[in-house]
Amino acid sequence: MRRFLFIIARRDPFLHGSLKDSFANHADIDVILDRRHAERRRQVIPTEVDRRLRGRRTVRIDALLRQMGWVVVERRV
Repeated sequence: MRRFLFIIARRDPFLHGSLKDSFANHADIDVILDRRHAERRRQVIPTEVDRRLRGRRTVRIDALLRQMGWVVVERRV
């Protein structure tokens, strides 16, 4: 089953409440406020080889949250 997560910018608690109420009966949709405060990695430590093929987050939601105030992502279960 596909599940979706609506992430709402903290600056818009009214939208969060409205969407939470609207999707209350949908088990496959969760609505949350953005909980991030800042980037967790504060310093860049050089490594010999970067084993990651790509970053953990494939979609950068920061710009979308700033521009639109909300983002929908698919949750992997």
